[in-house]
Amino acid sequence: MKKYDVDITIAILNYNRQNFLDRSVRSCGDQVLFNKRYEILVIDDSSIDRSVKKIKSLNLSNLKVIKNKKNMGIGYSSNLALKNSKGKYFIRVDSDDFLNKYALNDMTKILDYNKNIAMVYGDHFKVDENGLKEKLVKLNSLNKLKNHGAGIMFRTNVLKKIGGYNTKLRQCEDYDLITRIIKQGYDKYYLPIPYYRYYMHGSNITSVDDRSKYYKLIK
Repeated sequence: MKKYDVDITIAILNYNRQNFLDRSVRSCGDQVLFNKRYEILVIDDSSIDRSVKKIKSLNLSNLKVIKNKKNMGIGYSSNLALKNSKGKYFIRVDSDDFLNKYALNDMTKILDYNKNIAMVYGDHFKVDENGLKEKLVKLNSLNKLKNHGAGIMFRTNVLKKIGGYNTKLRQCEDYDLITRIIKQGYDKYYLPIPYYRYYMHGSNITSVDDRSKYYKLIK
């Protein structure tokens, strides 16, 4: 059986989100965990703002930053995080979103005691700039789940067995990944608790880009 350096890898993907990074990283650094070790791995997709400088200023001992030499997109960056992951479990967090402080602890328990489960996830809160709760988004169907790749905790070995993220996709990499996991017959587990805070603003990737062409490409 493979030995892992840590229990969990939190992968934060960032591109020009210097104004939100602090909250995102700190929410990951403030996790309440019992008898678990985790790392925070930030993949910066060649930001042109002060993102990297802000990340490094946080001085977290379990934080590592990898900066792409040029902008490669979310599929490539997600797969790069997976390749550099040292954790038994893998969860992705977007750099303008943040986690409930009990998210990792509760999700790891599901995976620890249910070896047949490949991924575990909860609901989301859409929040405003101040982090206030605006709307509960329940991921209680497979179709809803496929549109929310962040905030899902996976077994790292399962992600690698299915080939990881599609490096050519700049959108819908979550839809593609989860579709392949389900087709391989792996089980999932839904916790109807809003662990993930999804920040809604004018430059969300889902609001500025047309995902439909990527859906067609995947199908």
